[in-house]
Amino acid sequence: MTSETEKDQEDQIVLIGYGENYWLLHGEEYLSAMLSAEEYYPKPVIYNEYDSLFELSMDLGEGVLVGALWAIHPGIIGRLRREELIKEERR
Repeated sequence: MTSETEKDQEDQIVLIGYGENYWLLHGEEYLSAMLSAEEYYPKPVIYNEYDSLFELSMDLGEGVLVGALWAIHPGIIGRLRREELIKEERR
């Protein structure tokens, strides 16, 4: 059975990062659409910003490694910010 939180995440793009480093945590099926901005993808994109890689790593689920996630170019984050398509939260 899928929990409400899992269902919500299925319909979102969630990015994580610190400094100028960004990764895709959820929403891989929408990655191409978000990068190209030519197809539908869920908006706003959720972005959780961390103060350090250590804090980010500690918040990930067991067995999830940052190095295994898709890296997102800072220019994409800049575009999402300019177009006001990103909801940012400090962790």
